[in-house]
Amino acid sequence: MLRIIIGLGIVGLGLLIYSLIECLQTPRHRIRVMPKVAWIAVIVLLPIIGASLWLGFGRVRAPKKGAAASRRPRSPDDDPDFLRQVEIQRRQRQRAEEQRQRDAEARRKERELDARTRDEREKELGDAADAAVSGDSAAQDVDPLGDSPSNGRPAGRDAEETPQKSSDDDDEGPQPAPRS
Repeated sequence: MLRIIIGLGIVGLGLLIYSLIECLQTPRHRIRVMPKVAWIAVIVLLPIIGASLWLGFGRVRAPKKGAAASRRPRSPDDDPDFLRQVEIQRRQRQRAEEQRQRDAEARRKERELDARTRDEREKELGDAADAAVSGDSAAQDVDPLGDSPSNGRPAGRDAEETPQKSSDDDDEGPQPAPRS
């Protein structure tokens, strides 16, 4: 009987020492139910029961190797965060490529429009120069810039040089002829 009591005392002392050392080394964020100081008091005052309570309820248990491995994705294709990030990057690349294409198309259209208007101006200037060289009076009336009427004079001078005739002009008698 004495051997049993001594055996239980040694086991109890070993359990007390192990639980006390483990409680002291455990970080605060991994302790449950009570603060660290309270757990130390329970372990020392109630040696076998306190140590058993500490081992059962006082600490957060580390996850088993199999449980941790099953929760973590084994490959990037199984990780939803990774797949979401890949999809975001793909969409950003696609939008950037579409924007580059739109910009290139706009620049191409602008170059075509510039070339077309430049060619039209050159053609009109060339036609006017050819007409001036050949002495064609009908062609001389054409203004390549389109600023004046077909008579070859600027629009502002028509109004100044042409006398306006009103009903009062008939009563005064003959009017002198305008100078040419």
